[in-house]
Amino acid sequence: METFDDSLYPVRVATTEVLAVKVTSSNDQSHSCELGIRPLEGVSTTIIATGESNVDAIVAAIGKLCVRPLVLSHVEQRETEVNHFRCVVAVREASLDGSRSGAGRATASNLDNALTIATLRAANHAGLLKTDYRANNQKVLRDWSKDLVQELAILETEETPPPIKSLEAEGVVLEAFNRVASAAVITAANHPQPDTILRLFDTSAWLFDNEGRPRDSYTDTSLWLAWYPGIRNDEKTVDEVILSMPAAPDVAIPWIVKLFENPTSRLRFRGAVDLEDHDVLHVLLGRGLQDQDEAFVLGFAMGTAKKIKRIEAYLFKMILARLYPEPYRIPTFLQPAFDLGVQCGTKTGTVNLYKQSLKDLRGLTLGEARRQAGIDMNIVRDFYQLEQQQIPFTIASLRLP
Repeated sequence: METFDDSLYPVRVATTEVLAVKVTSSNDQSHSCELGIRPLEGVSTTIIATGESNVDAIVAAIGKLCVRPLVLSHVEQRETEVNHFRCVVAVREASLDGSRSGAGRATASNLDNALTIATLRAANHAGLLKTDYRANNQKVLRDWSKDLVQELAILETEETPPPIKSLEAEGVVLEAFNRVASAAVITAANHPQPDTILRLFDTSAWLFDNEGRPRDSYTDTSLWLAWYPGIRNDEKTVDEVILSMPAAPDVAIPWIVKLFENPTSRLRFRGAVDLEDHDVLHVLLGRGLQDQDEAFVLGFAMGTAKKIKRIEAYLFKMILARLYPEPYRIPTFLQPAFDLGVQCGTKTGTVNLYKQSLKDLRGLTLGEARRQAGIDMNIVRDFYQLEQQQIPFTIASLRLP
């Protein structure tokens, strides 16, 4: 018997990309698991292990990625609907104290797929994966999550009126979120290599849905860092996607940003558009709202002028990196996205697209709006592939098509 379903892959867990899972059974009823993986930096590898059951074989394969022997202490598998399976597991290190432990969950169209992803997530949460395969801060996050669960469990047993209990629970959760967010900011700010910050935490929740499938888009969120319209949405209207965009921070746009990007400013750079047209361009290009996305959109708008002098692009990049305040500043290591945006804009999009009233496209479907704007999405995809190569491992790059 063989089980394999490539509709799920690739799936990213922490800093590991799962490429394939193949489980087979032989005549003597032993099982073999072939686990295809690729770390963020490195080539793809196939891990092979055997066991008395499919579960044993999968756990044995994942165990080869761990710093210590792995034991599956709990597993729950169930079919939630036809060809739809959910798996929840707990793992621990195979030592007397079993001090490292973790839990993971996954949903997939195949039990072996769900078990593999759930177990890999549990091993990552436990801090058991080798350095190349895990997010670096899992031990402290696991400890904090246990503290949070214990606090909520204690709160649940107390005889407190429901409205007050709900408020208390909200306070406990918010305190935990603030502690984690503060620690993440401090850790990232003091990291010696800013371009590797993504390895500090498990960011797979941003990139994959609850079933472990890569997100084509993520518009059902109020978190502007996570919002991402994607490009596989020709049937949706521009207005529909614009309305899903999280509200911008309620702060005044700095004067220096207006000086160079307001289309009515005398010192504006080519590509300057008003805010509403700028949002439409984000949606047409399928870009989110992170700095790297912003860099590409700004570059694309400038590139549609078709003839851009190098000095003009260089000066704008210097202003973006050195003169703009946060959160408008775009650091140097993300600026290849701007350069690629300029190159892409010179090759597609109508001439001086930024001078057109893009807001007039809001009533159209995205497919029609892109056609009217002259944007060839095949060309755009080619530049997104280059962007993934030049700025690897960022959220913005990993979610590009």
